[in-house]
Amino acid sequence: MNRGTRDRRSIVRRAARAGWMLAAAAAVQGCGTAARPAPPHATTVVDALYRDHFAHEQNWADTYRRQRALFAPELAALLDADDRAAAANADEVVGLDFDPLTDAQEAMTSFQVAPIMHEGDRATVGVLLLLDTARTNVRLDLTRSGARWRVTNIRYAHGDLVSLLRRLADDRRRAR
Repeated sequence: MNRGTRDRRSIVRRAARAGWMLAAAAAVQGCGTAARPAPPHATTVVDALYRDHFAHEQNWADTYRRQRALFAPELAALLDADDRAAAANADEVVGLDFDPLTDAQEAMTSFQVAPIMHEGDRATVGVLLLLDTARTNVRLDLTRSGARWRVTNIRYAHGDLVSLLRRLADDRRRAR
């Protein structure tokens, strides 16, 4: 084999090696991007929560079991305590007597989600609930933890869920 042939083969091998290295670097770069998708917006999370709730007959207990991860730990602890108290007193109404997502005892006919405020890791998302022509508005407060948005409170015209759950827990403690 002559020197010119060896040089051409060496050049071809180096070019192929460089091509493979570039392809591998591009694949790693692409994987890094795909592995870290942009976190969903708070409005998207609330919309998914309500779509699930409405798709499953607006059964609060079932929705909460399926979507528990969407609720911040403090709110989840309050909801869990309320649920335990209700289960322990099956013969009477103890705790929440309405659907916290709809602020109603009856099933709503539709909902619309709209952003109200978004500031850094906090957001408030409004939900307009319709029962035929009657309208109810609720606001969900959310906090982002890492890439996840979690519901921290639900606000109604008559108050908010966290305050109500705390008051119900205090009433149960005093009744003992």
